[in-house]
Amino acid sequence: MKLPIRAKREALEALWQQGLSGQALLRGQAKLVDDFVQERFLGADIAAVAESVALVALGGYGRQELFPYSDIDLMILFRPDVRDDIGRVADAVLYPLWDTGLEVGHGVRSVEEAVALAGEDFFFRVALLDARLLAGSQLLYFELLSTYRSQFVEGRRREFVETMERFRRERREKYGSHSYLLEPHIKEGKGGLRDIQSMLWTAAVVYGLEGLNGIVNAGILAPEEQAPFVASWDMLIRIRNRLHYVSGRKNDQLHFEQQEEIAEAFSYRDHEGSLAVEVFMRDTYAHMQNIAVVTDQFFAHVADVLEIGGDGEVADKVIEKGVELRGGTLHLVASPDDLRKKPHLLLRLFLASGRLGVPVHHRSRKMVSANLNLITAKVRSSTRAAKAFLAILENSVNVADVLGVMLETGLLSAYIPEFSRIHTLVQHDVYHVYTVDRHSLQAVDELQRVVAEQEAAFTLVEYSWVMFLGALLHDIGKGSGRDHSREGAEIVGGIGLRMGLSEKESSELRFLVEHHLFMPENALRRDLNDSEFIKNCAQQIGTPARLGMLYLVAIADSRATGPSAWSEWKASLLQEMFLKIKPYLEFSGFDHAHAGLVESQVEQGVLWLREQVSELLAGKDGLKITVDELSPDYLLSFNSGTVARHVVTHRDNYRLLRQKSLVFAEEEKEYWSLLIMATDQAGLLAKICGVMALNNLTVLNARIFTWNDGTVVDVLDVRPTDGTSFSERDWRSLNKELDLAIAHRLGLSHRLFNKLADAYGRRRELLSKEQPKVVMDNETSARYTVIEVYGTDREGQLYRITQTMADFGLSIYKAFIATEVERLIDVFYVLDNNNAKIQDNDFKKEIVNGLLYTISLENEKK
Repeated sequence: MKLPIRAKREALEALWQQGLSGQALLRGQAKLVDDFVQERFLGADIAAVAESVALVALGGYGRQELFPYSDIDLMILFRPDVRDDIGRVADAVLYPLWDTGLEVGHGVRSVEEAVALAGEDFFFRVALLDARLLAGSQLLYFELLSTYRSQFVEGRRREFVETMERFRRERREKYGSHSYLLEPHIKEGKGGLRDIQSMLWTAAVVYGLEGLNGIVNAGILAPEEQAPFVASWDMLIRIRNRLHYVSGRKNDQLHFEQQEEIAEAFSYRDHEGSLAVEVFMRDTYAHMQNIAVVTDQFFAHVADVLEIGGDGEVADKVIEKGVELRGGTLHLVASPDDLRKKPHLLLRLFLASGRLGVPVHHRSRKMVSANLNLITAKVRSSTRAAKAFLAILENSVNVADVLGVMLETGLLSAYIPEFSRIHTLVQHDVYHVYTVDRHSLQAVDELQRVVAEQEAAFTLVEYSWVMFLGALLHDIGKGSGRDHSREGAEIVGGIGLRMGLSEKESSELRFLVEHHLFMPENALRRDLNDSEFIKNCAQQIGTPARLGMLYLVAIADSRATGPSAWSEWKASLLQEMFLKIKPYLEFSGFDHAHAGLVESQVEQGVLWLREQVSELLAGKDGLKITVDELSPDYLLSFNSGTVARHVVTHRDNYRLLRQKSLVFAEEEKEYWSLLIMATDQAGLLAKICGVMALNNLTVLNARIFTWNDGTVVDVLDVRPTDGTSFSERDWRSLNKELDLAIAHRLGLSHRLFNKLADAYGRRRELLSKEQPKVVMDNETSARYTVIEVYGTDREGQLYRITQTMADFGLSIYKAFIATEVERLIDVFYVLDNNNAKIQDNDFKKEIVNGLLYTISLENEKK
């Protein structure tokens, strides 16, 4: 039989379904527990000690903000003379609570013990600020409050604020310093419920103010700010409530896989090219940002009043008329008339902030927000305003912070109205860590660092200010439902001309935004040893200046996307592509005569590599293949020492390789590198990929070569999916499994199905919703048909793709595996069973449909 409190909680859940939410639901939860514990307290046989005991609710329960699975914080307060009898009181209240399955945090203390603990534990100290008498001695309860106030409030306000600020900093370091992270922590993250409570606690201690109304009535928060703040507060309460119900436990982080379910519960719908979950998360981020801005400004106000912080070593001075540096912060001191005459001062305030590396004072931030109407079309077309803005992007010592405050005050979107398109815009995948607007600010910040690291590339850039503006606006076309690069190029052309850029500068800006993905997409998916492909890239880019911009912005964009979007491997591929295209563009314009010269230099480079390998192999007798038989693309893919080792290994194991395979493993910094040698046969790559999947290895990259004598030399970069270390691996056993597969004595398909069947169901909801796509291209390569496969990555996926290709009789000569955060982007250079490109349109359609079926989520259990 259900305990009454459980049944009542289920009734509350039903009321939630009917629309009860926010504070009302929290109070309902708290009232349930109040009734339960008061009934147990009053029903206990404690008449003799009743006037010496008080039952006190603390923390969120004390505030009557009890979430479904939050801890119930209770304190049984007693006078020392009834210490021997207090056990009966505790048993009468706590044991029934525990029987309900609720999480109960409790303490049994005298006033002196409670105050002593408050002196040692700051969290208990702030929990006492929310103390609420449930039952028992009111006199004892007030004695606690009085003692608490005399010891921890009177004369200790500054200490309280400094401690609170320290914990706020630590909390943001732990849970994220941004309110726009992919999986925000609704309680502890920036702009979360803890920020609200910290503000209310501090207002109570410093000013003696009660609740949000007290803060507004005191003039610290403007009346027009109250309603939006309350709406944001209520939204976070609703989300946290639902998170607890959805999780069936205390969970305050809005995990990626729960976002769609909560968006649906809140009746969000797809809207103008955005998924319902993206609309929901955009609202969530906007609410958290609102809370972060208001609470941060509140604490800045308190710091001013108590004279906490500030940089006393920075001398006060007038930066320019209307902008002054005082106490380590910048102040906008222009009169309303002066601001109307010189609205560009709003931008110059932030230019000073960026150049000096000091923050804008919180009152000046509010002043900026209050005067956004001064940023008119005339100001947006002002050369003076544009000069200040572009200098902010290029020369700020803390550009992410400066742009962040410009965004929060509304100035950034006021000056570039198009930026509001991406404000708090969400991309619902596990690839992008930040919202689009914050990612864009981060890209500018990263670009400053990249420029310092890549001086040689930066010297190619003709208009550095255009590059920094392009970094800020590279994703401005997102959210339209169309190709965001082309959409963005159309938008930024107008922005550039409005800012007073020349036609040439605006053209460069449009090119950068339209092609900002050109290098990362091609570096990871194309054969960089194909001189024809590199020449085509050079023709598309056109000038060294454009190449420099594309390269630098590609690095900054990848780094700003998130840690999973950047790696040493990706860095090396981008650099290789940059260095191979650069010679084609070294003269003033691209011409075919120069291209021929570059190709001649490449040929000479191959000859030089042959000479280097020959020298290393001098004196090695009995080699089974000559250096001249090795193809240029193979030689260009490895250093001469590695090629020589391959040739010697081939000689030493020549007879074995006619029958079996060889697997050599090396531990690299970010992955494990496997050299696999075998005799070529149909479907060999599929067998290799299948064995990798069976052994819990995911393939990150594959360099595939077949020598003239039919020896396959494949180098695979892999990572474990089961957490085991390199030394724990049984590489000999893996080699034996590969030999069995090559000899057609290992059923890879059914083994993988049995191994992975259960995992499919568990992981399905966690997978990114990458739309499956297959593209066949006969233009990129003169020799091969290029097949691009896009989809959701799953264990064993690469095996299924390569086996499907083998079923169609396709031979895979090169493969570029770009598995990034559950996104599959694989590219294969193939020929048909007649060693020719695939030209027949019906056969192309058959291959595309077969691969789409293979990678579709709907097929995962079939």
